[in-house]
This record gives sequence, structure tokens and C-alpha cells, in this order.
Amino acid sequence: MKSARATAQGLGALALWASTVALSRSLAETMGALTAAAAALALGGALCLAFARARGESVLAMLRLDRRYLVGCGALFVGYMACLYAAIGLAPDRSTALVVGLLNYLWPPLMVVLSVPLLHRQARRSMLGLGGALAVAGTAAAVLGDPAQRLDSLTVRSAAPLVLAAAAGVLWAVYSNLARRFGPSRGDAVPLFLCASALAIALLRLFVPERTDFNLRAAAELAALAVGPMAAAYSLWERGLRNGDHALLGLASYFVPVVSLLVAAAYWRVVPGAHLAAGCTLIVLGALVSRRSLGALPGS
Repeated sequence: MKSARATAQGLGALALWASTVALSRSLAETMGALTAAAAALALGGALCLAFARARGESVLAMLRLDRRYLVGCGALFVGYMACLYAAIGLAPDRSTALVVGLLNYLWPPLMVVLSVPLLHRQARRSMLGLGGALAVAGTAAAVLGDPAQRLDSLTVRSAAPLVLAAAAGVLWAVYSNLARRFGPSRGDAVPLFLCASALAIALLRLFVPERTDFNLRAAAELAALAVGPMAAAYSLWERGLRNGDHALLGLASYFVPVVSLLVAAAYWRVVPGAHLAAGCTLIVLGALVSRRSLGALPGS
């Protein structure tokens, strides 16, 4: 049964996520990408554990959840975090970081497409293919910009953040579907996933030299990132996915790339180029067309 409260929680998660790229890149420039990510994830995980404890949930109960969810979805969650924050940190400038943010938000159309094999949804394949083609075209527009100029300057090092961001989008699309399929109807293991992500990135940080500074602005951004997009948003998304209106949340998620792009551009005082606006528009259209191709979820 669909819950209006769970749907509202999912919408809240999307609103909080729109600030992730803006805060993460700004914080990475001060503390270092991996240091900032590990700190934010650790703080967010600790807050999530405290909230879970206050609701009467225990770590032992989380560890008894379905292994397909705990291990499988947990691995996808950790992989997503590692790819996303490495991509944000490796972006050579804020303009490239905008492209990275947009590639990460390939997950809404991918979530729709992958719900067919993963959730056994019925779909009109022609419309699903058209939606996927639009999303791919949007990605190409965002990444290439002026194709001749971009391809001439493209190197393994400059391509790495783009590849990692696209990988993050794929991982989160798979996670979002499998969390609905295998996750419990009550409770979740998000606190454990956040802590595992913090540990994995902290271990990676041992092998990657970073310059770390800390000031009042960094402290404020760290707190905002940990409390909002980390602690609150991921827990809210879990509840929305499992018990809310999946179709409405999917529809709303398609517009997150637009909001995220505007928030990041305003926060960094960067004017997004026409290629980013075109790419963003095509990705949103691709998601909308893909959504119209789907039938109802089995059992709904």
C-alpha cells in the first residue's frame, strides 16, 4: 500500500540531494576530496545510527536483514559513494564538476530502464529505447560541448572523473531498484552503508596524498553535507522507495539534474554553458519518455 508520508520522505531526499554536488566540490577544494567525503560519510553514518537507536532499531537487527540487501545493496552503495566523490575531487575545475554532477544524475532514466529486468516491469520497448537514446544524447552534449575542442583536449586523466561519474549513475540506478526488491518493509541498513563507505574511502585516502585545510566555512559545509544529503536524504529515500509512490518519486527524480545544476552554478557563481543546459534538458526528456513506456509494478 502506498504511503503519502513515505512519498513525502522520498521527495525530501531528492530536495536534499540537489545540494550534494555544490557542497561536495566546495568542501573538496578545502579539505581534499577523499578526506572530505570520508569525514562527511562518517558523521552522517554516526547521526543515522543515533537516530536509528532513538527509534528502537539496533545494529544487530540491521545485520539480520536479507543478505541480498545487506551485502549486495551495501556493495553498490559503497561503490557509488567511492565513484561519485572521486569524480568530484578529480574534476580539474568547477565547470567540469558541473558535467560530473550531470553525469551522476543519469541514474533517474537508468533507474526506469533497469526496472524492466530488475523489477520485472512491462514496457513498450520502442518508447523505452527512445528515452534511452535521448538520455545518451544528453550525456554526449554535456560531455563534449564543442566536440572538436573537447576531443582534442581529452586525456586519460581528464576523462577519469567523467567515467567515474557515469559509473556512479549506473550503480545508484541498480541500487535504487534492488533496494526496493530486496529491502525490508520496515527499517534499513543505511547507517551501516554510510559507515562502510566512510571506512572504504578513508582506506583509499591512505594511498592518495591530499592537502587538507579546515576553516569555519569548511566546518559549516561539512555539517550541512553530513546532516542533509548524507544522514537525512539516504534514509528518507529508502523509505520512499519501499513504501511510497514509486512512479511519483521516479517522475520527481527526473528533475533533480536541473535543480542540482542551478544550485551548484549559483553556489559556485559559475555560468553553465549552453551544452550543459542542452544535455540536462535531453536527460530529463529521456527519463520522462522512458517513464511513459512502463506498465505498473507487479503486485501494485
